[in-house]
Amino acid sequence: MEGVLQGFFVVGVVLFAGYLLARYDVLGPQGTKVLSALSFTVGLPSLMFSMIATRHVSEVLSATGLISVITAVACMMIFVAVGALRRWGTRRTVIGALTTGIVNSTNLGVPLSVYVFGSATYVTPIMLFQLALLTPVALTILDLADPKGHKLSVLKVVSTPFRNPVTVAAILGILLSALEVEVPDLVLAPISLAAQMTVPLMLIIFGMSLHGISLRGGTGDAAPTTVAVVLKSAVQPAFAWVLAAYVFHLDQFSMFVVTACAILPTGQNVVLYSIRYGVGQALAQSTAVITTVLSVPLLLGAALLFG
Repeated sequence: MEGVLQGFFVVGVVLFAGYLLARYDVLGPQGTKVLSALSFTVGLPSLMFSMIATRHVSEVLSATGLISVITAVACMMIFVAVGALRRWGTRRTVIGALTTGIVNSTNLGVPLSVYVFGSATYVTPIMLFQLALLTPVALTILDLADPKGHKLSVLKVVSTPFRNPVTVAAILGILLSALEVEVPDLVLAPISLAAQMTVPLMLIIFGMSLHGISLRGGTGDAAPTTVAVVLKSAVQPAFAWVLAAYVFHLDQFSMFVVTACAILPTGQNVVLYSIRYGVGQALAQSTAVITTVLSVPLLLGAALLFG
């Protein structure tokens, strides 16, 4: 328990440092954008590759990752069913479903996995599922349902995961791990060095994003937001624990891992999708803010529960 609290303390201090950077505008108006680009194109791909390629593939494609995918899909299906019954509209329902299924697996998930769980590989299956499967499918539906008729080409949709450096690095690492190919030290050393900047950089970015956040209401947004928050912060963690304990019969630590991953708040990229498609912006923003606030006491509660 002491080690978990220390991990949360380390994460919290760096998050607060990022918040202060944004609060006093130390890095200027483009600070978050530049740091995010550096993390996304260099740091995170390096971390994913170095962590995955040097481990056995069973550590990456594990039962904990499968549970995370199952619980995410289940909660999204529940939201879609409620949205269909309440007639919230296809595109709005898709955005709402994404707020329950896409978690902040990068800026918060990776640091949490490294400092609290001991390895970034615990969130790798979640990231692969979100980037390689869930996001392309959701964006395709949003495009097909676009009343303005602005469609993306099939090739562009299908190739989306392979134009993402994080996904490419993770897939390459999994292939080398599965084939038991040993990466030469001369190649791995610079990649591992670049990977070291990733966790603190992502925590700073996430801390900066917390400055100035607010709840934005809108006509008819209360009901879908409530459903999304309940599914994301209550149903998904509870379902993950039930699967881990009574279906997969995992050990205490693994139960904590899957529960904590399920507690992770809604990913900020869902907000970007809502802005891009001009639908469900208040729903995405409010759910992201509320689940982020709730994640702190819920994560600490999970640590206490599982000892």
